[in-house]
Amino acid sequence: MSKRLLRYYPTVIIATLLFMLLLPNLSLAQDLPQAELPIMITSSGQSPDAFVVKVLLDRAKISSTFLELLKAEELKGYKTLLIVMGGSTKGLGAAGIDEKFELDRTKKVIEEAEKQGLIMLGIHIGGEGRRGPLSMQFIEVVAPRMKCLIVTEEGNKDGYFTRLSEEKKIPLVILKTTPEVGGVLQKIFQQDTP
Repeated sequence: MSKRLLRYYPTVIIATLLFMLLLPNLSLAQDLPQAELPIMITSSGQSPDAFVVKVLLDRAKISSTFLELLKAEELKGYKTLLIVMGGSTKGLGAAGIDEKFELDRTKKVIEEAEKQGLIMLGIHIGGEGRRGPLSMQFIEVVAPRMKCLIVTEEGNKDGYFTRLSEEKKIPLVILKTTPEVGGVLQKIFQQDTP
């Protein structure tokens, strides 16, 4: 190799590495559904994770409405529903409801969203701490009916979401950290990065 070509060698290596790093993001963008505003966010299981998603949307400059105890009839006028999955005994207690009430509410909300043709995205950011028996009741009701699933790596250690995604042909986004959710939602809602 000539000295002239050697001079460009580091640049080629860096460009190749950048391409390889960006490639998964490019393919990811093709797999993501496109969704529209206005957005409604609710919890399924009453964990604080739904509020975290609201904060991440606010930071990404994406307008949304958040109702912890969303009723089916309150979906009118919305185009996208984000359901944040994760059970919390404390959260259920603070809301003054039990598991059965929350499961029934979740089912009614999903049925109404399907009737109205809303795009539904399921989000699970609670990690292993939200994968116990309480949370799984809500995850099993929500996840199979979503248009796309966004989960953190820690919450998918057992491969549950990967298997479900393959079985039901649901696009799955697995993130290393919770803050990355904002960037994924920007792509889904085609928002420019602030």
